[in-house]
Amino acid sequence: MIPETSARQAIALAGQGANVSEIARQLGHDRKTIRIYLNGHRAPGQPRPHADSFAPFAAYVRQRAADDPHLRSTGLHREVTALGYAGSYSAFTRELRGHSITAACGTCRKWKPIAPAQAREHHPGPLPFRTAPLGGETIASYLSRIAAASHLPAGAITACLPSWFAARAAACDDLAATGQPQPADIRHLAALTGTSETALRHALPALAGGGRPPARATFACRRCAARHGQRSPAPVHIPAHQRTCRRHRTWLGRAIQIDLTAAPDIIAASRHASRLALDHGITRLVLAETTARQQAAGDPRGRRRTATLATANPGLDPGHPDIAEAAAYPGTIKMATVILRGHGALPAGPE
Repeated sequence: MIPETSARQAIALAGQGANVSEIARQLGHDRKTIRIYLNGHRAPGQPRPHADSFAPFAAYVRQRAADDPHLRSTGLHREVTALGYAGSYSAFTRELRGHSITAACGTCRKWKPIAPAQAREHHPGPLPFRTAPLGGETIASYLSRIAAASHLPAGAITACLPSWFAARAAACDDLAATGQPQPADIRHLAALTGTSETALRHALPALAGGGRPPARATFACRRCAARHGQRSPAPVHIPAHQRTCRRHRTWLGRAIQIDLTAAPDIIAASRHASRLALDHGITRLVLAETTARQQAAGDPRGRRRTATLATANPGLDPGHPDIAEAAAYPGTIKMATVILRGHGALPAGPE
C-alpha cells in the first residue's frame, strides 16, 4: 500500500499519458504497486487485503496462555508455527494485543543465570524419610515436602544441594528455558532423597531437559497427593491435553477438582485423548480440541452430564466453568477425533 495522495497522483499521471515506469520513477514506488492502482485492483487509500491467518489459532493460543501462564509469546509463536501459522513473530504479537491475550505471568521475576555448581567429593547421605515425587511436581513443591517429611526447615534441604535448587525453588516458573541443571546436580538430589535419577527426571519436568514441553500448570490430584502424605494443594506441570486423573476418576480443572465416578464416559474420553496425543502429537490434539469445543457447544448430552456431575458433587457450583468443560469433554474429544482424521476444519501443518 502507498499513501492515498501518491495513488491519486499516479492515476492522474497515467491519464496524462505517462507510462508505469515513468510514474514509478517519479513517485519513488515499485512498478508492480503502481500497476495495482492503475488497473483498478485497489482504490487509493484502501488497505492491502490479507487473509486472517491467526483466526484458526486464536482459541488454541487463548487456551495455552491460560493453561500455562509462564509460556512466553516466543514459545506460543513456536507452537502455532509448528501447527501451520504463517505469520511473523511481530504479526503474532500484534494479534495477541488485538485479542487481549496475555502470554506471560505478571508476577514472574527475570531469571538470573547460575554458574554450574562444582561437584562435591562426597554426596550427602539419604534422609531418614524417603519422599517420592508426584508426577509433574514443581521443584519448590517437592523440596518443601522433603523438608516437611524430615521435620526440617526448607533452607536445611537446599543447603545440602547445589545452588540451582535454591534458585529454582524461589523462581515463579521452574520450567524456564535457561539455567538447566547439570547431571551432578541431579545426582546430589538422588543421593539426598534415596530416589533414582531416572525416577526424578521422569517425575519432575524441570529436570527433564529438552526445552519447555507443551504443559498446563495445575494442582495434582488431591487423592494422589494424599497417598504421598501431602494434604495441601501440590502444584504440577502436566501434559497440555491431560484433563483427568484416571486412577482416581478426578477432573483436574483450572480451579476445582471434580469426582467423575458418576460419568465414566469422561474417563473413557480421557483414555481416547491419550491415544490421540500419541498418534498426532499433544499440540495438534489441543488445537483440534479448541476447534471442536466451539463446534460441539450446545450438545444436549453435555447438559445432562452437567446435571449428573452437579448431583455427584453437591459441594460444587453447578454453573462453574470447570463443570461445564468436563461435561462437554466426551463430545469435544469425539469431534476432535473427526477433525484429526481429516474430516473437519483444522489448519494444515507445514509440509
